[in-house]
Amino acid sequence: MLKILKGAVLITALAGVSAPVLAAREFTPQPGLWMVPAENNGLPGRGFSIDVQGNTVFMQVFNYETSGAATFHTALGQLDDNASMTVPLLRFKNGPYFGGPAREGVEDGSAGHVTVRFTDGLHGSVQFPGEEETPISRFLVNEGQPFWWTQVSDTPPSGKEGGQIMRWTTTPKDGARYAWSAELNADEQRDGVYSLELATPIYGPVNRQFFDCREVTGTPVLDCSVTSTTGVPTLDIQRIRFRSFGPDVVGEIQPAGDPTQRLTLNGWTEATYSCNRVHCNSGALRSARIYADSDILYGVCITGYCSGYDNITVLPTSGAWMIDEERTGKPGRGVFLDVQDNTIIMQTSDYLDNGAATFHLGAAALNYGPGWTDTTASTVMLRFADGRYFGGPAQSGKEVARAGAAALTFPAQIGERKTLTDFATGSVALPGEAPKALRRLQFAPPRDTGLEHMLGEYLVTWETTGTPYYQEGWIQLSRVEGDRVKNQDGTVQCLQRDRSKPYSISCAWNEKPDAPFNPVIGLIGHTDIGINPFNHHHTHHRTLLHTRDQEGNWLGLGKVNVPGLSIPED
Repeated sequence: MLKILKGAVLITALAGVSAPVLAAREFTPQPGLWMVPAENNGLPGRGFSIDVQGNTVFMQVFNYETSGAATFHTALGQLDDNASMTVPLLRFKNGPYFGGPAREGVEDGSAGHVTVRFTDGLHGSVQFPGEEETPISRFLVNEGQPFWWTQVSDTPPSGKEGGQIMRWTTTPKDGARYAWSAELNADEQRDGVYSLELATPIYGPVNRQFFDCREVTGTPVLDCSVTSTTGVPTLDIQRIRFRSFGPDVVGEIQPAGDPTQRLTLNGWTEATYSCNRVHCNSGALRSARIYADSDILYGVCITGYCSGYDNITVLPTSGAWMIDEERTGKPGRGVFLDVQDNTIIMQTSDYLDNGAATFHLGAAALNYGPGWTDTTASTVMLRFADGRYFGGPAQSGKEVARAGAAALTFPAQIGERKTLTDFATGSVALPGEAPKALRRLQFAPPRDTGLEHMLGEYLVTWETTGTPYYQEGWIQLSRVEGDRVKNQDGTVQCLQRDRSKPYSISCAWNEKPDAPFNPVIGLIGHTDIGINPFNHHHTHHRTLLHTRDQEGNWLGLGKVNVPGLSIPED
């Protein structure tokens, strides 16, 4: 459920929001639908969508008037050191309605102030006007069990030869950094058992640990115990518990060297994949649901065959989106998408023909296309009434109208060069309207000059001048000087070679600080960093992980408290 201030209005509002120097968070709230658990009774009610980029929060509340009519309110602000903000809840009126002419809305006062505080990437609290503070949590659509990639099917082609591709990381109290490529597969010989392989380094794995995993009773959590090790792992692990929340993975690690320790695991899913034959020697027999531009699409081999995938479901990023042609600088309507597994929930903040603000909600499955074609979804947009209003008693709503179907399309390839999608591009046909270009709303797009948007922490693969030829390393780009972005001591410095690619830079690692870029003498290594601003686990070139944003905030969910995730003391 969403209302988006149209482009320039949001940017103007952000320009007026103070941005003090803050302590970095150890989590980022997951974008999408959030709820008040005490109000989640399975009936229509109020809810809110949240999108956090850096320290900026855009919150869309979908609730009701005292008359029972559905409405929406918008909140925009900056998180403080306590991951909290208190800001006005704005009202609007007279914007465009489904199938109606282009028209611009106006601000219609405030309902009072809202206070939002986050405790981790999935939990927090809210205090609406006239109400007490109450816990909030992410609204979750549990991934179907058993996993789709373990089931024999022709729609999409899938079977026993499938898995989940992930990248994981943890940081113990001593500050050491560890990262793995992780792959989860079903065990064809043992029902209820999954095989997990961890490999380090991520690039060119040489050390591996293997685990048997089983579900923790009554939860989607997997409990994994080590079965074998090859090579010398960077961190010897004896037990892991983990769970996926859309693209994010969270868990606990028990190291073998100190079984009393419990390390926080954060990770990101690149893709899930499967095929429906014993020998998958045709791309037409192979399917993937992708969160990122994964290597799985370009040669991961199943039973020896590396022929790619013909059935691709693009999983676009959750958060606030906007209709391109409605960027007029005035308040208008908006679209908020929440993608979990292959379910997409669509909420619109829009208006009735009498100018009153309202909202609509729909949900559907994302449909793959044959070959590298579009991913689509179609859902009937519902309108509700008689739910809870600010300061009012707890009460459920009811469906009162159906506005017709909305159609969504997400291309597998974009641009003249037909490169893989950026997971932030699509189109929408709202009820009674033609398709219109749709894209993810970016709160702070790159400026024409400067590289501040590339500050942050990365795990990269260096191409070195010594041995080994490839070497993984963590870097923290913390300052910009002229046309260079550098680490703190200046031994790493990066520049942008192509201004048409604002999220791609080339970096040199030198023996001495602030040395000339790419010197003949003193160069230790070089690498490229390429990222996607909306898919922090989605990286390019030799960027293996992007783990902190330009404000220093951790880009994962952090340490979360969910049932079954803690490894027992015994």
